[in-house]
Amino acid sequence: MNTASDILICRGVRSRYPDGTLALDAVDVSIKRGERVALIGPNGAGKSTLLRVLPGLQPFDGTVIVDGIVLSDKTQREVRQRIGLVFQNPDDQLFSPTIGEDVGFGPAAMGCSRTEVRERTASALAAMGLETLGPKNPLHLSFGERRRAAIATVLAMHPSLLAMDEPGSNLDPLHRRRLIAWLCEHEEYTLLLATHDLDMAAQTCDRVLLLSQHIVADGSARSILTDTALLTAHGLEPPLGLQELRFRGE
Repeated sequence: MNTASDILICRGVRSRYPDGTLALDAVDVSIKRGERVALIGPNGAGKSTLLRVLPGLQPFDGTVIVDGIVLSDKTQREVRQRIGLVFQNPDDQLFSPTIGEDVGFGPAAMGCSRTEVRERTASALAAMGLETLGPKNPLHLSFGERRRAAIATVLAMHPSLLAMDEPGSNLDPLHRRRLIAWLCEHEEYTLLLATHDLDMAAQTCDRVLLLSQHIVADGSARSILTDTALLTAHGLEPPLGLQELRFRGE
């Protein structure tokens, strides 16, 4: 049953890859407003597929409810305004001649006034430390800058749920640390973080979902990420320095 505190509900969600292979099999999960949840699993577990299902970018069977709205062909536009999906590859998200235009595209498409588009663009760029890069072409930015720009395009939409697909992949250690720090500082976002980086999951999320076509385990970050037998059984390497692993809020 949907409650006011549930930002996301998935019931019996199934989806297939283009070749017909089953990607998701009867996924049942709910996330409450304000929760910070890591989605982990081996390659091919369906993490990216699940994130793409939520805004209706991937065909599926079952029920998805976002912020009280049942996802359908008729509600897809409304749902997409509530989910800020950050793709794994920032180049899939940046397509305009300048970063500023990319960040302002979403609010403009939502029907925001020119003044509000400018305000949202400036605020999102500032949140990601990109205040001076608005006029720049994405091709002239470093990978880390493009990653932050992709996040800014989502923040400008003021999403109810921030869904991020492997945001730390291909980042150098400095930009990875900066991303973790940003996620820790901005607790106002309900977060769903799909990642192989179990250290990042521990530092930024309180709850962990282990996905392998369906939800295999659901629990606190500490209980899941310190269960070496569970992780190993599902093709995941326990975090290095397990004893020194830092968990959010501890």
